[in-house]
Amino acid sequence: MRLSAEDYFKAASEYLAALRKLYENKEYVLTHYVSGLAIECLFFAFKFRSDLNATLDERHDLIELAHNSGFFDLVPEKFKELNAALMLISVRWKNSHRYRSTKALRRYIVDEGLHRRIKGDVVKENSRIIMDAALVLFTHGAKQWLLSNR
Repeated sequence: MRLSAEDYFKAASEYLAALRKLYENKEYVLTHYVSGLAIECLFFAFKFRSDLNATLDERHDLIELAHNSGFFDLVPEKFKELNAALMLISVRWKNSHRYRSTKALRRYIVDEGLHRRIKGDVVKENSRIIMDAALVLFTHGAKQWLLSNR
């Protein structure tokens, strides 16, 4: 069964709604993973809305998916802010994080140099960063989604 643009948007909404609770419950690996998944779903929603025959060719590459979805075309005045949020997410998120433990995510963060200038728990802070960036992207995306439904 093929998912519709509306299905992807609803999934993104539900994932974003769960983020704060995951973070507050110290579920940092899940917060980290679900943040990227929510944005992937958001971009798929826009992609499938503009092309009913679209395919999932991007292989979880959020930057490529953002461009292929036309997301940035909808909010050109916010490009710098939204692109910055996308960059924060794209360097931190990989679809394979769904298999990582906290220890494995910490190792990934250190290997990628994402621990620099962070005092304290690097997994917690990177999860907060990716969650906040996802919220920025989703907030603007949801506005555009609703405006285009009128």
